[in-house]
Amino acid sequence: TRPSDVATNRVPQPPPHATPEGDAFPLGPELLPVPIVVATMGLPGAGKSVVARAIETQLGLRRICRDRIRAAMFPNCNYSFIEKRAAYRSLLLALEINCMLRAGSVIDGMTFSRRSELDRVAEIAARHRIATIPVLVECPPDLARERVARDLATGRHVALDRTPETVNDVLARREPPPEGTLVIDGTLAEAEMCRAAVDAIRQCIADSQGPAGD
Repeated sequence: TRPSDVATNRVPQPPPHATPEGDAFPLGPELLPVPIVVATMGLPGAGKSVVARAIETQLGLRRICRDRIRAAMFPNCNYSFIEKRAAYRSLLLALEINCMLRAGSVIDGMTFSRRSELDRVAEIAARHRIATIPVLVECPPDLARERVARDLATGRHVALDRTPETVNDVLARREPPPEGTLVIDGTLAEAEMCRAAVDAIRQCIADSQGPAGD
């Protein structure tokens, strides 16, 4: 699949099902060529934002980051549940608009520890005949905590409520990712990790289109 193919605006044929069923997210010839939706998943500190920015740049997708949406909506944020929920709803609205415009999206700033949140993203995309590709950046918890602590000390991350304890919270509640999720090694150097993610997505698209690309 050529990089330019990722931003095409051709309208695919209607899929046999409007929403994902069970553990299988729709990613077949009837939903391709792109636009696509990529949902980056993983622990805080895994490297999701690094990967999402690479996907944004190299695949021409629009990045939708819940953390940045929340910061823009609430400059003096209390980091409450309702503020976080409002940002999530705004993320879904932005995704819907992108889908209506036939623009691909990459979701950033969410762990997707709860399967229902990922299902909601996939359902919105599927309504517009767009496939969702979950990408899990897998990282050992100790390394994730170390990275989060470093970000907190340097003020690198926009979400100031993100602490090493947040990693433990996500671990305690996270549910298994859907079948077919692309898994990226979060211990790799940033350049290697990004290259692995982009290559995996391109291969996923190519495999779905078949050997002839149709």
